[in-house]
Amino acid sequence: MAQATASTCEICTAGPGEHYCQQCDQLFCGSCKSSHLRTKSCKNHTFLSGPNINKEEKLLCTCTEHKEIYFFYCQDCDTPVCRICSVKKHSRHLMADLTESTKKLRFEVVKNIEAKVTTSKVNLSKIEKETKTYRDEVKAVIKTITEEGNYWKNLIDKKVGSFVRLLHDEEQKALQNITTLTKVYRGDIENCQQWEKKIKEMETMADVLLLHKLKKLEVDVDNIDLKPVPERSYVSYINKKPSGTEIDSLFGEMQFK
Repeated sequence: MAQATASTCEICTAGPGEHYCQQCDQLFCGSCKSSHLRTKSCKNHTFLSGPNINKEEKLLCTCTEHKEIYFFYCQDCDTPVCRICSVKKHSRHLMADLTESTKKLRFEVVKNIEAKVTTSKVNLSKIEKETKTYRDEVKAVIKTITEEGNYWKNLIDKKVGSFVRLLHDEEQKALQNITTLTKVYRGDIENCQQWEKKIKEMETMADVLLLHKLKKLEVDVDNIDLKPVPERSYVSYINKKPSGTEIDSLFGEMQFK
């Protein structure tokens, strides 16, 4: 029986074994393949060809029951089928060409990845824009607080420092949340880009093997749940200029959302 690691023709043992006969389960070189197909009893044999034929491809590309290569895709059963199976076991099922079904699935997976990347980039852009606005608001509030502190001179220096520290603390909390969200979306983009690269690398695979790989990849892609960017943090300061002497009554109210 042909081994996955075989690299030479199993007939002449001289040429490279780049052609796999699915009926004989043997590796042939180009010359031996031609001779094999000229034999009357073997003229209808089917071959898988390529320098990287492996056992996994042989098993996945051939019907285990009939030793026939898969030609169709049964949409009702969600499985590849050979010509004999299409008549015996799937006679009334909705059938499609295996190559076309694989191309369609690849297109859908690639389209899904591209949509994920686009959404992630839009969300990142929104985060960056809202972050700038929020930080500008923080600066504006600090400026207002500082100016009010100067108005009341040294009497309210302590209170000003307290407010500024509180504002910075809340800012840090908000920025930490934003940083976490940014890492999530960047991670999604990296994953999608890796999948795009992987799909390109799989272009030379046999259709049925590619189908299996794409189905597994489709599950991973669908598992990415791109949640919408939450409403950004807001900050404002309501100032007042009371005539009393109590420090707390001299300042406005800090508001966070």
